[in-house]
Amino acid sequence: MTRPKAQAGPLSRRLSALGASVVAAPLVKTVPPASWKGLDASLRRMAAYDAAVFASANAVEAFFGRARSVLRLPPLAPPQVYAVGPATAKALAKHGWHCAALPDAFDGAALARRMGRVRGQHVLIPRSAIGREELPAVLRRAGARLDLPTAYRTVPDPAGTRALRRAAREGFDWAAFASPSAVSAFAAALGARETARTLKEVRTASIGPATSAALRALGAEPSVEAKPSTGDALAAAVAAKSKAASPAALKAALVTALRAAGKEMRKGFLTAKVSFKGRANPVTEADLAAEQAILDVVLRRFPDHDFLTEERAPRASGSDYVWVVDPIDGTVNYSHGFPHSGASIAVVRRGVTLAAGIYDPFRDELFLAEKGKGATLNGRRLKVGKAAQLEDALLITGFAYDRHLKAAKYAGYVREFLKRAQDLRRSGSAALDLAWVAAGRVDGFWEFTLSPWDVAAGRLLVEEAGGKVTDFAGRPWSKDPRTWGSRTLASNGKVHRGMMAVLGRGR
Repeated sequence: MTRPKAQAGPLSRRLSALGASVVAAPLVKTVPPASWKGLDASLRRMAAYDAAVFASANAVEAFFGRARSVLRLPPLAPPQVYAVGPATAKALAKHGWHCAALPDAFDGAALARRMGRVRGQHVLIPRSAIGREELPAVLRRAGARLDLPTAYRTVPDPAGTRALRRAAREGFDWAAFASPSAVSAFAAALGARETARTLKEVRTASIGPATSAALRALGAEPSVEAKPSTGDALAAAVAAKSKAASPAALKAALVTALRAAGKEMRKGFLTAKVSFKGRANPVTEADLAAEQAILDVVLRRFPDHDFLTEERAPRASGSDYVWVVDPIDGTVNYSHGFPHSGASIAVVRRGVTLAAGIYDPFRDELFLAEKGKGATLNGRRLKVGKAAQLEDALLITGFAYDRHLKAAKYAGYVREFLKRAQDLRRSGSAALDLAWVAAGRVDGFWEFTLSPWDVAAGRLLVEEAGGKVTDFAGRPWSKDPRTWGSRTLASNGKVHRGMMAVLGRGR
């Protein structure tokens, strides 16, 4: 929570009530202006104004606080008083000033529209030292005469800076911003490199368009923007974006999507046109049709969820959920009429795979896994193979698209495993290779330079069937799905160490 401490309480309480753990990092605080001269002059001629406009509760409190010092009594209200939103209107009401109806949107342009005809009117706008120019510009063009005295300044809050740096080290899920100045203070507190890293890893909540623009200037698309621009709406938007989906609903969508992809695979088999994304890297009409069929199912049921797929740009809106999709894993096989390929889908929430499935339409084999609930094949519980040592293991592998450049390297690993393992296979579908490890048909699998969509579903299948998935050095994967698959080692767990010993040169 980056709001100043005096204003953060209500929004923090709303978020806490919705189940969030709130960390206070008040990055800015309000202080008096460098000079009171302008505001004091305005306070002494209140009777001359036709209207007063307040764009923030900060401006209200600074205005009335100074009025008590200068006038020793409440200032005279002009004929019309306007507030940008309900929080500002509430602050004015505490001091006995009541506003005209609020604008239809809580920003300067909408407020100017609400004021209507202002030609010839003398308008007072007490504001921040770095107040936005949108509202004054509109009113000037409409013929109003403006006084814009500085009522307060926002400056960095050292306490908030310390709290933010501590939170960045420990990790957090959301950063909520209620002003452009808070965004600027966030960047100043962390520095350019750490700001860029943090904003890639967390989701951002913006109070309104001006704050969203400040975030975009830092390269961060807001995950949510409050509509209307109120604390209640901001809390509701964060809660809606973070709402947990029903495991049953996720599984139902997963199965429906896999079968829809399988239908497209069968329809296009032996007839789909082929093009190439790179050397030995084909894409068929069926890949595109299967991917669309999957996303049609997913987004119809979960329209706010993100996706990471092989054949199109990812959606990264800040959702807790990411569907990692390979519509046809084994496209080289598919494009040659070799019937060994499948659709692969994993549902990931905050870096944890909750559910996953791989469907082989040529064998009508549906592999499914749920986090903590095991893995199945057509409803039958799966368990990894029993080979206790590498000499007893049947292994399977694949070769990356750069195999024409690194043939000797990859062949070297094959040679070493042929010496040590019982035997070796190469199928052309990493997703099905992982599913077969889970099913106990093979005991181990390794491959270089895979993509997240190749391995996301298979990883959960193997783990839920009692196996193990790491990189070649035995390290677990990160929580960022985009990094998964670069060096994939999966096994029944018993032969993992032996495979790592062979793959040690690939670290």
